[in-house]
Parts: sequence; structure tokens; C-alpha cells
Amino acid sequence: MARRNLPLTGLRAFEAAARLGSFAAAAGELGVTAGAVSQSVRGLETHLQLALFERRPQALIPTPAARSLLPALSMSFDAIDAAVSALRTPSVAPAPPLHIVSPAGFAALWLLPRLDRFHASRPDTTIALSATERLVEPGAGSGDGTTDACIRFGRAGWSASLGCDFLFADRRIPVCSPSYLLTHPVAGRSLANQVLLEALAVPDIWGDWVAWSGAETVNARRLSFGDERLALEAAIGGMGMALADRAFAAAALRAGELVAPFEPIEMVRGTAWYLVYPADSERAGDIAEFRAWLLAECEGDML
Repeated sequence: MARRNLPLTGLRAFEAAARLGSFAAAAGELGVTAGAVSQSVRGLETHLQLALFERRPQALIPTPAARSLLPALSMSFDAIDAAVSALRTPSVAPAPPLHIVSPAGFAALWLLPRLDRFHASRPDTTIALSATERLVEPGAGSGDGTTDACIRFGRAGWSASLGCDFLFADRRIPVCSPSYLLTHPVAGRSLANQVLLEALAVPDIWGDWVAWSGAETVNARRLSFGDERLALEAAIGGMGMALADRAFAAAALRAGELVAPFEPIEMVRGTAWYLVYPADSERAGDIAEFRAWLLAECEGDML
């Protein structure tokens, strides 16, 4: 749109005088004399063919026309000032998030509740956390971009091109809600008449427990869930007994939402949780920060 020949000096002088309430205050902001401000405003009034102020001995009173014009001018000059300031201070693009992929149980029950502490200690690094039960290769593309590091469950021994850090051992304990235990009491190690909750992500975990402990399973029945988080939520809800990783159940045990009826018995199968990452990643510095923080968290109390 074509613009008229606007008297910018007069508009700037008027905006400052109307906003600050006097020619003298406007002169101080603009770095000129009060006379120069008054002369510029006079020129603008001549250009517009209308008065913008009632000039009184001790006051400068904006006319209705001036009060109508002032908001648009103030917003425009503020926008110009912001645009010029942005040019003087080149913006720095934020670093992309560090993309971590984890099994759903580890992500929801252990890692996610701790991420606030990571972001508080390292505000310049953002974590993008994805959950999947698939085996994802760090450094490869995923649905949301490149996977920088992964949490894996197993017995290690993966590719020599990957860095691998032990996080904590898989220690399994049966857990249930206090209300469930009242209606389904246990005797010794027996699982007779129990509802056994299991996660499809950890197949036949109760079969391993029975083989390891020799527990009876007369009239026991099983309910299956997609991942360990759902199985543990079902246990908290009183639906049955889950065979949980001790680290995953620690918070609910401390809160009294779960009890471990067979304590101190726990099953250790040689499996564990690991952090894996490319040995030569371009994000090596960010991965090293995340790794150091994660290892420190693993040294904390997990019952």
C-alpha cells in the first residue's frame, strides 16, 4: 500500500509530548530542546489542519483528536524500536532437544518423574523422551528425528560401536495394594488364588518367578497389560499382584500405595537397565551431561 509523505519528526515529537505530558519531558527523551519539540508539533498540527493540544500556562492538554491518534503511534514506535533492537542483537537458535528413547515402563515409572531435576540443573538442554518397546538403534532415525541415546533392558553385549553404561539391576518383587492383600492373603511363598498381573513387554515374568521360587499357583489367574506401567497401575488399583522391578515400585511403596508381601525375597535374573549411545555422536557433549546426571540419579535410594 502506498504511504503518504508522513511528517515523522512531528509525529515522534507529538507522541512523546502526549505520552509524557510536557514538551520539556519529551525534549529530554528525544535529546532536543523543548522549543524544537514545540515547533515540530506545530508543524504537525499545520499538516493535519487541526489542534492536538490545548496549551495552558502549567499544562499541556491533549485534544480528542490527539487522544485518538496517540495509541496507534505509541504501538507503532514500540514495534519499530523492537525490530531495530532485534537487528542489533542477532538471535541464537536454540539447540535441538536431546532425543532419548526408552521402554514405556522405565520412561513413565522411573525416568519421567526425575526429568525436572535434569532440566533444573541444565536449563540449556531439553530432553525429548519417547517410549517404545521396539529395539531402537541410537544415532538412527525415529518417528521424531534422530535418536541420540536409548535405554535398553537385557544383558548388554550390543554393538561395539555403542557406548554402554550399566544403570541398575532388574530386581523383581511381588507387589499389591494393601486393600488387595486384605482380601487375598498370602501363605509362605504360595501364589494360590492370586490374580497375577503381567506386562506383555516382559513376557512370562511370573513363570520365571514360579520356576525360581517354587511357588504354588493353584487357582491363580493372570491378567495381561501392554507395559509395566499399566501393570503397576492395576496393582495400585487393587486388581491383583504385579511382579515389579523394585526401582519402578519404590515410590509407590514409600507412599503406602503398594506393599511387598514376600519381602525381603527378590528375584535377580542377571538382566539390567542400560544407557546406550553412539560412541562418536555429534551430540557427544550433551549426551555426556545426560549420562553423568543419569548415573548420579541411579546412585540414589530406590529401596
